[in-house]
Amino acid sequence: MRISDENLRGRTVIAADGQALGEVVAIFLNTETWRVDSLKAKLRNEVADQLGAARDIFHAGTLEIPIRMVQSVGDAVVLSVDTQELRPVLPDQGGISAAH
Repeated sequence: MRISDENLRGRTVIAADGQALGEVVAIFLNTETWRVDSLKAKLRNEVADQLGAARDIFHAGTLEIPIRMVQSVGDAVVLSVDTQELRPVLPDQGGISAAH
């Protein structure tokens, strides 16, 4: 199945434990392979607080999720990891990217 970035943006991201994390706001491509490397999700406030993602009154917490953690894409983006397993991808914990 092919899907455009316009159709992917706004889809709910759900962790393997069933928790709705937020919604897709961007995709990142590797320019050498032309494959999707990661998805950027705007986190719900309670999820950002639960994970310790940086956020403030003007900026929602975000998280860059490596594509290896995506199990499937349909009406929602379903991850293969539980919510707490996303902590290592926060930047202050040696991961990929979060914050504004």
